[in-house]
Amino acid sequence: MVGNGILIAALALAAAGCSHATAGTGAVEPSASVREAAPRLAGHWQGPVWETGAHLIQGRTPLDLTIKDDGTWTGKIGKGEGSGTARLDRRGNLVLSGVATRADSVPTAVRYTLRGDATRRWGETVGDFSGRPEHASVSLRKVD
Repeated sequence: MVGNGILIAALALAAAGCSHATAGTGAVEPSASVREAAPRLAGHWQGPVWETGAHLIQGRTPLDLTIKDDGTWTGKIGKGEGSGTARLDRRGNLVLSGVATRADSVPTAVRYTLRGDATRRWGETVGDFSGRPEHASVSLRKVD
């Protein structure tokens, strides 16, 4: 299951453009109310995805997301536009799932599982950086 998750993430990243990343643990969490995340986590979030197993040049891409009161999110992931749902899993991790669309209109699945608090969220993922899958870190800060 984890191998499939990495393959899906790598394919999604390759389709979404240079330095685009998704995150996921491969574990299936019990369903939680989408509205559960909205009161504490609604707002504007920004941060980078950066390559942690860098070669000569370290890959990096920006994230700029808005989580709305209704538990949905929209924003930019790298060069693509994205949208989906935001919820807290039973461990308090923020789970962002949805779809990102590149400039050439190719949709790709997005899934970030980020731990943290009401103003900071972070996690690890596998990202595609210039055609090579590498470990990456994600860090978001609430900016509003």
